[in-house]
Amino acid sequence: MQAATEAPAPRVQRRLAPEVRRRQIVVEAARLVSAAGFNAVSLNDIAEACEIRKSSVLHHFPSMVDLLAAVLAYRDEMAAPVQPPLEELADPAAASAFFRGTVEHNAQHRELVRLYAVLRVEAIDPSHPAHAYFRNREQSTIDSFTAILAWKPAPILAAREIYAFWTGLETLWVADPSVDMLAVWDSFASRFFSVPSGPSACA
Repeated sequence: MQAATEAPAPRVQRRLAPEVRRRQIVVEAARLVSAAGFNAVSLNDIAEACEIRKSSVLHHFPSMVDLLAAVLAYRDEMAAPVQPPLEELADPAAASAFFRGTVEHNAQHRELVRLYAVLRVEAIDPSHPAHAYFRNREQSTIDSFTAILAWKPAPILAAREIYAFWTGLETLWVADPSVDMLAVWDSFASRFFSVPSGPSACA
């Protein structure tokens, strides 16, 4: 006679301090979203990754939109160091060193770069909950780059150029980890941060 199939053992939820559990949920959500995108991840997926019940996730985050806001805050927290005062970045050499340091930092945090790249593409849709976040962040980044590149003949064009190159390079690297992001950046920077030699110099 065939033995009856045993019922799966009930999941034992490990107790963690509220702030520790909240952090775990955010980190796991960031990992899942970076791999599949916000639209493909559910609260059930995150609960499964944390080995807890969905109700426990909802205790900390009432909705996926609330959790997404926490994921973006986590991404910002873990991003590159705070920009130095503008007066410390007033010349091409200092600006180049600052930008390279940021690229180098990002090269050590591929999952966070992937998270940003995936969400940035998804959030092009105005109905996406992160649409305003990325619009505001893009504008503030270009404003900051414009101020740093004040020595360029056309600072705002230079800011948009470097922003476009940077985000494109990170997307290329996320899609193909064999790309040497620093080598490609250094090749670009050797031209971009050269001092203009005359009034006809480009941005």
